[in-house]
Amino acid sequence: MEIKAPTGGQLEILSRDDLDKIHGATVEVLQRLGVKIWEPTALKLFKDAGTEVDEKTMMVRIPESLLKETVRKAPKEFKLYGRDPDYVLNMAGNKVHFGPSGLAVRVHDLEGRIRPGTLKDVGDLAKLVDALENIHMNVMNVTPSDVPDDLYHMRVIQEDWKNSVKTTDGYNWTARKAQETIEMASILRGGTEELMKKPCLLGYTNPVSPMQQSKELIEGALVYAKYKQPMIYAPEALAGGTAPATLAGLLVQQNAEVLSGIMISELANPGAPVFYGTVSAALDMKTGATALGGPEVGLLNIATGQLGRYYGLPRRGTGGNSDSKTLDAQAGLETATNMLMAGLAGMNFIYDACGSLEGSITTSYEKLVIDNEIAGMVSRVLGGIEVTEETLAVDEICRVGPNASFLGTPFTAKHFRNEHFLPTLLDRRSMESWLKAGSKDITAVARETAKKILKEHEPVPMDKGVTTEIEEYVKKVSKTYGY
Repeated sequence: MEIKAPTGGQLEILSRDDLDKIHGATVEVLQRLGVKIWEPTALKLFKDAGTEVDEKTMMVRIPESLLKETVRKAPKEFKLYGRDPDYVLNMAGNKVHFGPSGLAVRVHDLEGRIRPGTLKDVGDLAKLVDALENIHMNVMNVTPSDVPDDLYHMRVIQEDWKNSVKTTDGYNWTARKAQETIEMASILRGGTEELMKKPCLLGYTNPVSPMQQSKELIEGALVYAKYKQPMIYAPEALAGGTAPATLAGLLVQQNAEVLSGIMISELANPGAPVFYGTVSAALDMKTGATALGGPEVGLLNIATGQLGRYYGLPRRGTGGNSDSKTLDAQAGLETATNMLMAGLAGMNFIYDACGSLEGSITTSYEKLVIDNEIAGMVSRVLGGIEVTEETLAVDEICRVGPNASFLGTPFTAKHFRNEHFLPTLLDRRSMESWLKAGSKDITAVARETAKKILKEHEPVPMDKGVTTEIEEYVKKVSKTYGY
């Protein structure tokens, strides 16, 4: 069953001439400077394709003809399947899907503590995502402090699968660990061929700004390309730090980094599914911190959405990050503003949309629930206003007349659920009613909601035989790491 997703892409800030100029500048950078490829196999792919390669400096200079020819091989859309293969996200057109914050090292838990994340947090947060209707995908939400680094990739994916039917991240740090996740997913799917038909691992590569592709992540990207698992290429370039201070200059550099990465996947296996992505932001010149909640993130998402469409590629954005350390007005305004802009940009997958504090260094149980509500509001905005003979309601206006009410009419009963956003957390009661009900703020309501979900929600269980086989595989591989 394909999940119904809202449609974005309504907002554009670059003209066609602007896009052509950014492309032209990108081509000049790739031809004059080139990109540094730290991974030897990828370097050879470029050499075999006829590019100018300096093996001593590992720099590759890419001609425009090869760039266009290779990027054109990437699919314009693809489907990502959940742990349950009937759960399907279609990364096509301007469909927008929301995901939680990923790879946090701390959690803001339901007792108000900020502490290192654990494997139990991974499972609990996955269970929350499974129940929250506006969050479409699970990710590697927390780095568990109670799991050895060498086993992290298997244990986190395993925990996500146990607690949710939804799609989830893969892991492609080094070829070995990428291959191990492929073997786990092949068990889940009932074979490698079935995994390639219904991919369920989403890899991610952050090019190293400025102008580098790292060894370990590209190793894993090559494995994922072989097995047709989708790969994100999304730099976290910082304007004024690891990229030019001008946003146009950052877009040129980011474009060169993303396209050179996508070329690696397509040279390795033409037709490998990829995302054109961004995590870029401004460097805060007062503190030296990454301003992931800043308005520049929204602008870069809109421009990146346009560039992704310019090349005919599915897009991955970052919208929902907050630099706040707690659930306050800053967290709300940063999350809502940038999530809305990423949605209006038509990003097919919005990473870090829900749950982020401290630039996703911390993830919050309560904020995950609150941000699910924001994602619902954004989805309603993306739905726009349908103008038809029926929705113009001329007959209804004339029938009701000047002295009656539209409340309770068949027309209202038919349309209000689709036309109006119906909140589950936001409070619209009178002051008197709110005080009588206990005067709870949205954080308290979100806390109660999260606790209720964790107590009552029962994710659809995995097949017992598959669960056992995956557990045995993880135990076997763990021994090879010395555990």
